[in-house]
Amino acid sequence: MNLPKVEFQQLNIDENLENLVWYADPKNSINSPLNFYDFVVRLFPNLKNKITEGMSSEEIYIIIEKNVKPILENMANNSNDIEKYQQIWDKVNDNIMIDLENKLHIKWPENTKIICRVGLLPVCPRDIEGRTFDVNYGINKDKLIATGIHELCHFLYFEKWKEIYPNYNSEEFDTPHIAWYLSEAMIDPLINNKTFKKYTSDDLLAYSIFYNTYLNNKSIINILREYVDKYSINDAIKKGYELFKENEKIIKNIDSN
Repeated sequence: MNLPKVEFQQLNIDENLENLVWYADPKNSINSPLNFYDFVVRLFPNLKNKITEGMSSEEIYIIIEKNVKPILENMANNSNDIEKYQQIWDKVNDNIMIDLENKLHIKWPENTKIICRVGLLPVCPRDIEGRTFDVNYGINKDKLIATGIHELCHFLYFEKWKEIYPNYNSEEFDTPHIAWYLSEAMIDPLINNKTFKKYTSDDLLAYSIFYNTYLNNKSIINILREYVDKYSINDAIKKGYELFKENEKIIKNIDSN
């Protein structure tokens, strides 16, 4: 049985800092379904009021390096989370991989290697093509498993996407492309169910914006749930993609005036 394993590693401190610079820059939260800047300040309260609009990346880096690097170094030197996370995940890895295959009706590619990097970031970024995702130090078992299921679902979802759309452009797997928006909304009908809830008490929800965005008096999430319940996974994705393309400005919350 060719099932991938998730290997946990430390996120390089310099890379962690560079990622934080991007998330902390207020301009990168404009026209995004998430306010990254607010998330950064919540994660690192000592940054509050230190970063303002108009600052250069270099200026932001200096502030973050001074205020965050000592925290990251302390976690890297004193935490045993990487070993703990590996032990927790190994117990559920194979069953989750199989459940995702069954849900998306596609097998994991041969020799798939998945890396989970442990650091401190306001969200859990991923690299679809490189098959890496990030989690934070200090999270509990349920949060760890919920995050893993969410990110692994994205990895296999886009394998299904490549099957459906063989002339795909991998750039569309990330924001701000509408295919990325669909992938984030599809998380709910794909994993927010008893098949995956048995692994964790943490939520398996999509971003809140999708529950609060309506088309013809029906939330986007409920529409996609109906597609997944009624159609094959291939047809559900195709119908969802057409829906999202037709309503791109509404879904992205872009003012059409």
